[in-house]
Amino acid sequence: LVQDDSAAACLAPLAARACQVLAIGLAKGDGPGCSIFARRCVELGFSFLASSEEAAARVVEGFKPDLTVYVPDKEHAFPEALAAGDSIEKYVLSAGAELAGSPWPEFAPIWLGHKFSGARLSKAGTLVASSLVPVGVAETAATLRMKHGDAKAALLGALLDGAELSVEVAPKEEEEGLAGAAKEAPAAISLEWVEPLRAAHNFPPRDAAQVTDPASGEAYFIECMEQFQEFRTRILQEGGPKEANQGAYAADTHWYSNVGGTIVKMGDSDIHMPARVSDKGGPERYCSSALASGWIGVEGPHVKQFEKQLARICGCSAACAVHSGTAACYGAMKALGVEEPSHHVLVPSFTCAACADAVVHAGGTPIPIDCDMDTFGVSLEAVRKGLDENKNVVGVVIAPCYGVPVRDYYGIYQLCKERGLWLCEDACESYGAKQAVPDPVSGLPMKVAVGALATLCVISVRSEKMIGVGEGGAILGNDATLVARAKWWCSRAPCRGVGLWRVYEHDAVGQNFRLPEMLAAVGCAAAEMLPVMIERKKNIHSWYEEFIATHEELKGLKLQKCSDGDEPVWWLTSALLPNKMSGEKVGMQLMKDYPDIEIRPGFFPLGSMGIFKSKWAKACPNAEALYHGLVCLPSSHQLTKPDIERVCRALADAFQKVASSGDATGSDSS
Repeated sequence: LVQDDSAAACLAPLAARACQVLAIGLAKGDGPGCSIFARRCVELGFSFLASSEEAAARVVEGFKPDLTVYVPDKEHAFPEALAAGDSIEKYVLSAGAELAGSPWPEFAPIWLGHKFSGARLSKAGTLVASSLVPVGVAETAATLRMKHGDAKAALLGALLDGAELSVEVAPKEEEEGLAGAAKEAPAAISLEWVEPLRAAHNFPPRDAAQVTDPASGEAYFIECMEQFQEFRTRILQEGGPKEANQGAYAADTHWYSNVGGTIVKMGDSDIHMPARVSDKGGPERYCSSALASGWIGVEGPHVKQFEKQLARICGCSAACAVHSGTAACYGAMKALGVEEPSHHVLVPSFTCAACADAVVHAGGTPIPIDCDMDTFGVSLEAVRKGLDENKNVVGVVIAPCYGVPVRDYYGIYQLCKERGLWLCEDACESYGAKQAVPDPVSGLPMKVAVGALATLCVISVRSEKMIGVGEGGAILGNDATLVARAKWWCSRAPCRGVGLWRVYEHDAVGQNFRLPEMLAAVGCAAAEMLPVMIERKKNIHSWYEEFIATHEELKGLKLQKCSDGDEPVWWLTSALLPNKMSGEKVGMQLMKDYPDIEIRPGFFPLGSMGIFKSKWAKACPNAEALYHGLVCLPSSHQLTKPDIERVCRALADAFQKVASSGDATGSDSS
């Protein structure tokens, strides 16, 4: 018996034990609903129906269950209409903490500053088992909901197995300050305290926390602290938000819409301006509202919103959404002035070829350089050597690999600054990560988002990335003029300053790379779930660390490292095999023995590709070593801990077979 989709995690232990299951949704009319839970039931072959408590009682009577488990959202008492009958064991499986006025169970642990939350299994009002989960410093309601789901599933599995149940007790905590003393959940943000309530309310697709302007009574949504800072400076101190370009048309740019053939109105240029609650578009979400609007082309409201979300994630003030990460690289190169073969650009040898392709498409010459063996990003030594040996270099592209910030990032940033070169960060795999850099004033370490310091940053939102829309990308930066220039190149480079009638005249040969509205609508929803995606990716990486350590055969396997103070997102977990063992041989052996597990190679070094060879390109031994010995392990956010355990067991089997074959280091197929 469930109230909302949070119970979906509890279906896995039932399926694993081949239980016959009748699932009943008791969601209230004003609740979030059980659509995801219902779909998962259908996938697993379980019966599902949505019902009132009274009708459900009659169905349960006919089903004659051995066990009934109620998984509530907030109300923890077993439904009265279903409580009759002593022959059936009845349990309540709940999570979080109760607090008057709280919108969901995850609210109170975050708002009250608890260090632990957890799941509880009760019978007839008596607690029979509980499982604690830590509440992290950066926890949000969305990420804590995922932890609660895993903990509830574990308790249900133990109950089904007849295992010994225990109650975990959290250490006594001292709750200080206003939040700790609260007896009731606040309805809105106060100007004296913000962050705990913002985090506790971060539970998409539900509304974000709100703050009210005392002077006008206007309420605003606060999704991040940058928005609250903007609220204080722009609204409280200046008396009201500035409306940028209201009623004005983009007469000098001609980025066309598909609505009546008109030229698109310019949107609000302030990326961190919070949205008014009064502007909320009703119950329809994103894709439905995009379809209903009739605007499914480019430059629509969802594109603007998606660009703002991406800019906030990457610590930038401007963004331009395009239809792929490769298109983003092209737009960035053109905006940075790359247009002739004499314009040489240092690019990573160990990365996707897209960044080098973009240099060529823009008209320049890519020069692949080597990486470090810890983070797999370009090394400061390689950049310095590339600059000293080649006076035609106009800029540097770095690409944080597999979700891990580049080890030498700040040194490379400083070197480019000293030599007057631009720095482009290809963060397609790593946005959402943070890196430690010295504060420019105090010199003390501070953390900035990957992409925030670069001249321009590019990302991909392809389906498998941290935010996926199918196919797409974006160009971002803190120089709005540069981002606008990239957008111009990606919008077919129309003539500027010639009036609306000459919309089909062009100053240069650009590309039509703009992102359509429907993909942006998908992106808006996906961006809201980034904290959950990061949490899952981190869990997957930690499980790999745990299980690899348990296999003696995998001793010597080297996982990618991150630098002290950095916060990677671990988009993909990779492992470097020891003793120059061939990644291709181990990976192919594993997929032969376990056809349902896919292993991918590391990047083929760009410097070894004939299309990028030149007299300036030097040997990249580290990139070659990574390609030869690296295996990229399954890292889908949908994988569970038992999945990772099985992958590691398969890896150990394949490793042992190849090691005993006598040809473990054989040459690659290339």
